[in-house]
This record gives sequence, structure tokens and C-alpha cells, in this order.
Amino acid sequence: MTAILIACVVAAATTESLPEPVRPFLSAKAKDGTKVLSDKDVEKLAQMPERTRQLLGAAVESVILGSADHLRILLSLDLPPQDMDLLLQDNCILCHSDPGNVRPRALFSPDPAKQKSNPLLDLREFVGDTHFRRGLSCSGCHGGSPKDESMTEAIAKRWPKEDERHRDRSWIPDFCTRCHSDPAFMRGFNPTLATDQLSKYKESKHGILLLREKDSRAAQCVSCHGVHGIRAAKSRKSAVNPQRLPDTCGVCHANPQHMAGYKTDSGEPMPVSQVAEYKASVHGKALLEKGDLGAPSCAGCHGSHAPMPPAVASVAQACRRCHALNGQLFDASRHKIAFEKNKWPECGQCHGKHAIARPTDALIGDRPGTLCHDCHAQHARDNALCDKTSARFRAALDELSSGRAEVAPHEIELAEKGLDVEPLSRAVTELDEALLQTRSRMHSFDLGTFERAAAPAGEALVKARQSIDTANADYRFRQRGLLAAIGSIGVLALAIALKLRELGRRRKGQ
Repeated sequence: MTAILIACVVAAATTESLPEPVRPFLSAKAKDGTKVLSDKDVEKLAQMPERTRQLLGAAVESVILGSADHLRILLSLDLPPQDMDLLLQDNCILCHSDPGNVRPRALFSPDPAKQKSNPLLDLREFVGDTHFRRGLSCSGCHGGSPKDESMTEAIAKRWPKEDERHRDRSWIPDFCTRCHSDPAFMRGFNPTLATDQLSKYKESKHGILLLREKDSRAAQCVSCHGVHGIRAAKSRKSAVNPQRLPDTCGVCHANPQHMAGYKTDSGEPMPVSQVAEYKASVHGKALLEKGDLGAPSCAGCHGSHAPMPPAVASVAQACRRCHALNGQLFDASRHKIAFEKNKWPECGQCHGKHAIARPTDALIGDRPGTLCHDCHAQHARDNALCDKTSARFRAALDELSSGRAEVAPHEIELAEKGLDVEPLSRAVTELDEALLQTRSRMHSFDLGTFERAAAPAGEALVKARQSIDTANADYRFRQRGLLAAIGSIGVLALAIALKLRELGRRRKGQ
């Protein structure tokens, strides 16, 4: 009874606080006799700020929001007050989200699949759109005014006719960049956002295909960013978020039907395995599995608005954005000359393209099957120094790696014995860092440079072994000391026992 009374009081208070036009919606009933607005919906209304309630009342009074069912749909979005305010001030959204007012083809629904409406008009996606959240809604693209209560001639005036705009998509870049290429306009919304996207796009492979060759299969703004659910790239829901970008690019580039007929610069059919290869690569695993946003995705190497197939000379420049030291070492190496002579991509020749695996020491060496030897056997057969250098690289790395595998487990073993492992831990850390630098110096392909980098690693390994020997010696000393102490205690205990025995005999003799 108490709960019923409280509910009645809350309902009465809610009714009194709502604008007059909204109040009849609270008692509206569906065909089955149940109330259209649930208790939870009424609670949401009660929690609305005063300004939001006033906007709601104005929308109902103008009959743009004309039913309790329509209000229920808007409340189901669970929008914060500031977003609900934006929605209630936009007659375009209000009208097109009313299932009793528009056909499914033009209906913004929170569940298009259930409503069997246009999947491009997902209301939940739209209210999360970065344009909507910044106050740029339907009229920003479609024309007209958000305050209009009926369709006007200005709506869609700037758009091509429907059959034309679907057949020829070349109008889209110019349409989007009416705003995005205007620094003065964009400054009012996002001063940090670049405004040179169109100029870059025109010079990209996609732009050339679309704008010059009128190939509407080529990607344009909508292909990557979407339509009514566009989000900032930092959002995990954005189609161009780094972790979602491979799949976004793969919509076209992993689709054999879509890519049919396209060819590489060498005249071969365009491959469609790039996305699968990338996901299995060291970069793909770092980005997609470990969540390392510093790992490159498609745009990290190819660029975003100006993607082009990388030329031989530009491959290394893309890699050097992260692997700068390796690039500097390579520039001073003898391989630089050979690679330029043969027109090989610097990094790609050894590491590959999209399916880059984590490099291992097994690539190095003078034996058949190693990357170095197989290349030298084909292109430097008469130069014995090549195999000699790679053999020394491999021998040094094997020695250091096996040494590291030898000393590292002792850290836990010695710690379990209660010994000081800080010197060993420090030496292993130094060894790991020196090994990293040693492997990097291989890109100099110079034995002297490599040996200078390997020397600290060797010294760290010696320190680690000495730390183990010192700790083991300390442990043996402790063992001997413990045995001596136990022996001394035992002798003392025996002496005390004998003395007590002697004293006992004396007492009996008395």
C-alpha cells in the first residue's frame, strides 16, 4: 500500500511539473490497454531539466511530436539532457523519427531491422554522430532549416537527382568539403581539424579513379566515414578508428568482386589478401590484439586522404616513421647502393609488406635457408665478405641469446633461496637492452659497428654470470655456516647433557 501511495505521489508531481501539452501522454494507452509510457519513461520525464521540458512541450504543442508512442521512442535513446535538447529543437529528426508520420524508407528508427525500415537511418547511430553532437544536423547537408515545420524547396536542392547521385558518386567529395575545406567555418567547430582533405584526395589513387576516370567503385568520404553515424577517429565506434580501419579498408580491398579489374602498377591483378596478411602480422597483432595504438594500420603507412600505392623509395620512409634508427644505419651501409641499383624496397625486400612477421635470428646466417645467404647466393656470389659477415652476426647473436636463456632462470631460483638477486636482475636488463641494440645495428651491415654494439651485451652477460657465481658462493657459505652452527649447538647440547648426567650421579652418591 505504501509503495502504491508513493508511486501516486510521484506521478502527480511529475504531471504537475510537465508542460500542459505533454500531460495527456502519461495516460495514453496502446491497443492492448497497457500504458504506452512505462514507469521508467515517466521517471525519465521527471528527471528532465526545466529547459528540456519546455522544449518537449513546444514540440508536442506544434504537433511535430504527436504521440505518446513517438515520445517513448525518443526516451528509449537515453540521451543526456544536452543531446535531448538538440534533438527536440530539430524538426527534421522529430518528424522523421515518428513511425506514424513517415514511410519506412524515410524513417529514423532506433532498430531498423525490427522496424524493417531504411538501415541507413539508424536513429541510435545518428544521435551519436559527431556532427549532430556539435549542432550540425540534417539541414547542414540536406538543406532547409531545423525549425521548418514542413518540407521546403530548399531541401535537397544542392543534391543531384537520386538516380544520378547513386550512379555517379563523384559529387560526394565536393559536397563534404563545402564545410571541411573552409578553415573559417571549421574553426567554429574543431580548430585542430585539417582542411586540406580534398586537395589530398584529388591526388590520391581513389580520387584519380573517382574524379578523373568517373569510377564510382573508388572510395570516397562516405565509403570510409559512413553516413548518419559518423564519429571522430578517436571513438572506438568510428569506422576510421585505428583498430577498425583494417576492416573498413577491407570492405573494398578484401572483396574479390569489388577489386576485379583493378591492377597493380606492374600490371598484375590487384591482390585482396592484404587485410588477412596484416591481421596475422606483428603490426596487426600489436594493434588488434594488444591494443597498441602506436602500431601502424593502413593509414599509418599509406596515408588517409591521399593513399597511393607506395613507390619503392617511399616504402622505407613510411617504415622510418617508427624505425628511424634502422633507417639511418641502412643509409650508411653498402646495401643502400645495392638496393638502389636493383630498385628494391629497402625494408620490404627483407621484411615483406603486409604480412610482416616478428624478425628472429633464424633469418641471419651463411647457411642455405637463411635470408642473408639465399640473397647473397643469388646477387653477391663472388663476395665472400657477405656470408662471412652474416655468419659472425649469427654466431654472436646465438651466443648472447643462449647466454641470456642460461642466466635468466637463475633469478627466480636464487630469489627462492632468499638471496639478493638485484645485481643479476640489473645485469639481465642490461643484457636485454644491449641485445636489442645489437640486433638493430645489423642494419649497418658492418661488422665493426655490430661488434661495438655487441660488446656491452657480452659484458652484461659476464656480469650476470658473476652475479650468479657470487650468489651461489654466498649460498654455499651460508650452508657451511649453518652446518657449523648446527654442529656447535649439537656439541654444546651434548656437553650440557653429559654435565647434567654427572651432576645427577653426584647427587645420588651424596
